[in-house]
Amino acid sequence: MTALIDEAGPAVSVRGLRRDFVRGGGLLSTHATVRAVDGVSFDVSHGEVLGIVGESGSGKSTLARLITGLLRPTAGDVRIAGRSLAEADRRQRARLIQQVFQDPYSSLNPTQRVRDIVALPLVAQGDVPREERARRVSEMLALVGLDPAVGERYPGQMSGGQRQRVAIARALVLKPRIVVCDEPTSALDVSVQAQILNLLQALRRELNLTLVFISHNLAVVEHIATHVAVMYLGRIVEAAPTAELFGSPRHPYTAALLQSVLTPEPGKGIPRIPLGEGFPDPAAIPPGCRFHPRCPSALPACADASPPLRVDAGHLVECILAPETASREATSQVHAGLGP
Repeated sequence: MTALIDEAGPAVSVRGLRRDFVRGGGLLSTHATVRAVDGVSFDVSHGEVLGIVGESGSGKSTLARLITGLLRPTAGDVRIAGRSLAEADRRQRARLIQQVFQDPYSSLNPTQRVRDIVALPLVAQGDVPREERARRVSEMLALVGLDPAVGERYPGQMSGGQRQRVAIARALVLKPRIVVCDEPTSALDVSVQAQILNLLQALRRELNLTLVFISHNLAVVEHIATHVAVMYLGRIVEAAPTAELFGSPRHPYTAALLQSVLTPEPGKGIPRIPLGEGFPDPAAIPPGCRFHPRCPSALPACADASPPLRVDAGHLVECILAPETASREATSQVHAGLGP
């Protein structure tokens, strides 16, 4: 299994990733192509945590499924630890990368015991003896903070936080090096969210995991991520180290998202969000900069052409208003480069 890991290159390398869906085409409607992910490129180094944020409809969950191989891209390539997902079979992909899903109530089979749920990836490999499976299951349950005795229970006998720990154990039982977490805490109580986030942080350090963490909760992403990418209508419009992006956002959309975060300070009230009431519609992408219809700083030129991609010391932004501090050569070499 370790032969699949390329320590020299990035843990995750995505180039020109695109995914189209066709919707409609019924008796009274015509086919329409929806471009959910449009030309996304980035690298994530081993041991890092890339947080991906954006509103509903921005393409975050589709991107997660493309990275894990659950969806095939319309174009582009995903390489996990140096190996193209397109060249790996199902069992090899499972050893390279796993996913933790949003809802622990629906992602676990209610008719199976916990021990069988966690063991399922080992069973699917077809070459792990029963005794070894039992040992690995107990080891993983203990690692995520559960008594191995809970392996005899059914998911319905557990709390939401316990179920998500089971889902994390299932994702780790094959010892992958990359885990994609798609809103893993959004269905949990706030106190339980903190426990799961702390668990993921501890597991990352102990197992040297690389995480791709998708969330709409900016406070959660700020807590766990080392780098952040902001998506809007299928594109990464800004990407930077976490502290830099939260401290000095350069894209108007990122700035608006940060302004929308509620604060516990007395007298602050509900923040005003300069984005209007609509959400991005991937079936109706506007010309030019796709954010310009909602941008409070839009110029007439923003509606004419796609904005340039600019990179300054690892801080990427797609906006005509961003300072042009990088050469064209540097930009082409560091397209959303999120690793060192």
